[in-house]
Amino acid sequence: MSGGPRGLVHQVVRFLLGSCLGLAVDLVVFQTGVLLGATPGLANAVSSGCAVVVVYLFVTKYAFATERSRTSFLLFVGWYVVSIIIFSVLIEVLHGTTGWLPFVCKLVSLPLSFAANFGASKVLFGQRRGAGGRPDASSDDQPGQVAPPARHPAA
Repeated sequence: MSGGPRGLVHQVVRFLLGSCLGLAVDLVVFQTGVLLGATPGLANAVSSGCAVVVVYLFVTKYAFATERSRTSFLLFVGWYVVSIIIFSVLIEVLHGTTGWLPFVCKLVSLPLSFAANFGASKVLFGQRRGAGGRPDASSDDQPGQVAPPARHPAA
């Protein structure tokens, strides 16, 4: 997806699609948590955690076309833990200072959250490209194993 501005737009759109899928999970779990009596920050932490797995599975395949590995998952989750903490605090502060509904505060946080998470994902997955912009040939969860070189048809 390194084809200049067009490739970046393609990546952003696919990242947003994956994020929207995760967001659907996130919002349902968030609202359910609040209705069950959780504080907005706690509900956000739980709902966001559920959404992280959904987003990881989608964006590694469709936005960044990169291999999935335990390491990339742990780095992705590590970033999202930091992001979730930051945005959970933001939601709590926004709710406490404005008196807005927790759901509204969650929605207000989304554009900044999407931007931060795309940037972090771009750094994490954007460098894992092989020659010609294709994913590296290494297989899942087996670092160092590389596919054999292509054979010429006449060989």
